[in-house]
Amino acid sequence: MTEYRIMPWAEAEATWASQWQALGRALNLNPTLLPAWTSTIVRELTAPGAVQVLIATDEGRLTGIVPFHVRPEMVGPFQVRVLEPVSSVVSYHAELPVRGDLAGLLRHLTGTHRTLGWDVLRFGGVLADSATDQAIRAVAKADGQPLISVPGEESPYMALGVSGETLVARRPKRDRYLMRKNAKDFAAEPGAVEVWYGMGGDPRADTDQLLEAMLHIERDSWKAAAGVAISDDPRETAYYRRLLAQLAAAGQLRACLLVIDEVPAAYCLCYAWEGTYGCMKGTYREPLARLAVGHHAQNQLLVRLADEGGTEFDFLGDADRYKLAWSPTTRRHVDHFLYAPAGRGWWLGKIQQLRRRFRRPARPAQAADEVSR
Repeated sequence: MTEYRIMPWAEAEATWASQWQALGRALNLNPTLLPAWTSTIVRELTAPGAVQVLIATDEGRLTGIVPFHVRPEMVGPFQVRVLEPVSSVVSYHAELPVRGDLAGLLRHLTGTHRTLGWDVLRFGGVLADSATDQAIRAVAKADGQPLISVPGEESPYMALGVSGETLVARRPKRDRYLMRKNAKDFAAEPGAVEVWYGMGGDPRADTDQLLEAMLHIERDSWKAAAGVAISDDPRETAYYRRLLAQLAAAGQLRACLLVIDEVPAAYCLCYAWEGTYGCMKGTYREPLARLAVGHHAQNQLLVRLADEGGTEFDFLGDADRYKLAWSPTTRRHVDHFLYAPAGRGWWLGKIQQLRRRFRRPARPAQAADEVSR
């Protein structure tokens, strides 16, 4: 018989981390949903004291675990309380780490609205058509809870299993020409150097040095103008500082840094996990756009990872054109907003559903803004 309990983050991490790791591996979950990465998210991107953990056990064995927090948010003139799993803060292909009764765990989580006083439960970046996606929809329908589902990113991915040379040979003739040209143009620059992290040599590379190069590049990139550079956010900088060191220590860091005349020019950052490589981040200095150094960094890293013998390269993020040039195959995601089964949250959900029914369809980003940061 499944038993449920809620405990503080620190106690749950200390008590259940090893069983959580084993559960995640058995379910073939993304590493962002496992204890080490979740710990980094909690410590750097949330208030750790506010994070609680729903634990499901069967005869002392862990069968489900959901770290979450409750935060206030303004929706128009109203302040609402949003419960969200830590996976909604950062994750790639979010799922609930549960073996067995997903619906039972979801119902226990929604039942906390009485004690925690939340209005809407936000599941961000859920992998479409996954068991988690299907369970959220099924529970909402069966229990009469208002649910708003917003299409999210479509992330391209590509099977590997061949050499880098074969991978490049599959690209159209013009693409191969541009890749050769980008490599030649970069090599012609004074002091052009490719710096590799996790690709031979000491896997515990100087990640502080890598982070400083990333910040230098981001400050001079299009991301700075758009307000999304990690260099603009001290919390995100601290998150990547801890994460890079963690990945390097575990032998999971893969990165290519391009340097021109001793100045960082572009980078591409990946993790390695169970034969899969995930491309977390990358950009280039805007004054060097003519050299296409951003594309060159990713192309070089992708080719070397193929030679390393992995099974898949996951581009993560949305379906940008340069990613689709490598692979048209994508994974769809969805953001779910599940309103409380009673009280103010239920009425707010019904109002939101009526608003959406009687207005012109919004673009996904606009719809998500109704209950998102």
